[in-house]
Amino acid sequence: MESHLPPSLEVLRVYQEIDRIIERLKFASGLCCPSGCGVCCESENVEATVLEVLPVAEEIYWRGEEGLVLSAIDEMKSQGGARCVLIEREPFNLVKGRCLYYEVRPLVCRLFGLSARRGKKGDLELCTCRVIREQDPAAISRARIGISEDLPVPVYQDIFMRIASMDPSKGFRRLPINRALEEALEQLWWKKPKRRRASA
Repeated sequence: MESHLPPSLEVLRVYQEIDRIIERLKFASGLCCPSGCGVCCESENVEATVLEVLPVAEEIYWRGEEGLVLSAIDEMKSQGGARCVLIEREPFNLVKGRCLYYEVRPLVCRLFGLSARRGKKGDLELCTCRVIREQDPAAISRARIGISEDLPVPVYQDIFMRIASMDPSKGFRRLPINRALEEALEQLWWKKPKRRRASA
């Protein structure tokens, strides 16, 4: 059945479904990100599609913070950096912080360390990060056993294709995270009422 939801809400609905699967995986295995960890957020290589960041772009827009975010992206570019600008770091700590838009964070942020990929033979391979591997190998073992016994786990390729197929023009082209945000904000700006644009 064809959905009549706006694209950002369609994507968010899939994200909420993923979150429920991940919560069951965490409960069954104990697998989770260490509290306050933001090592993956420091990567200069995080990519997303415009479609994947539409929910966070909507939230940025409706908070009236698009100017702040776009300025932060410009500043990051001027410094030659590519780290996501949506992270608020703890003072004097380069690996602890929080996402300012955590509830609507993009797909890669939801799945990193807590998902699987399909191998060449179609078997599921748990994908975890270095920090989790070092800090809780027992949880990884429990998760692998659970997955082998049909414990549900989000599979990156399947979810990416599901979201991308909602709007192929925005769903397949991967961009650096900040560039994807810029494009999503630009697209939303043109679709919003003129009254809101004038006050932006």
